[in-house]
Amino acid sequence: MIISFIGSGQVGRTLGDLFAKAGHKVILTNSRGKKSLERTVITLGENVFAGDQSDVRKSDLVVLATPFYAIEELDPSLLEGKIVVDATNYFPDRDGKNDQLISRKTASSRFVSDHFKNARVVKAFNILSVAGLSSLISFEDDSKRKVFPLAGDDVQAKKIVSDLIEQIGFAAYDVGSLDDSLLFQSDSPLFLFSGTLDEWKRRSAS
Repeated sequence: MIISFIGSGQVGRTLGDLFAKAGHKVILTNSRGKKSLERTVITLGENVFAGDQSDVRKSDLVVLATPFYAIEELDPSLLEGKIVVDATNYFPDRDGKNDQLISRKTASSRFVSDHFKNARVVKAFNILSVAGLSSLISFEDDSKRKVFPLAGDDVQAKKIVSDLIEQIGFAAYDVGSLDDSLLFQSDSPLFLFSGTLDEWKRRSAS
């Protein structure tokens, strides 16, 4: 699968490295252009490449790994028809005041979906700090795998993202629709919770 990242910061580099090691072709992009990523892609290995918007349009799956405020700066048609993983988090102090998001009347991933109207948005990969992500990976004991929750309205898109989560050594936990992603967004008690599937089921049900 060809996976493009919009955003090449720590989230993009860390997840991109894991996806590349799982056998996928990874394309990193940013607002500064391909040349600014030359050194980064060399350090990440042969399956990782620098790209631009034309590469994003050709990819199978796109990961949004930008600050949340940058979403509205992106062309809504850029991700038309794409499976889009929303790995962003909304922080009012950084991203600006939005009453609908602050009041939790609208999930941040629903805001993303409303901007990219024809994209197949799945909320995932936002909840665990990437700084220590490699230490949480497990391929040997499924019961001890840490969870990445996900949410979305497109069942097939969620299945593809779930498989991707499993491929990099984590467990996928489907909490429901994009509106249900309120459960694990940045203003929720479960944000940054590192738990197994059983632990997640207990915590999310309480």
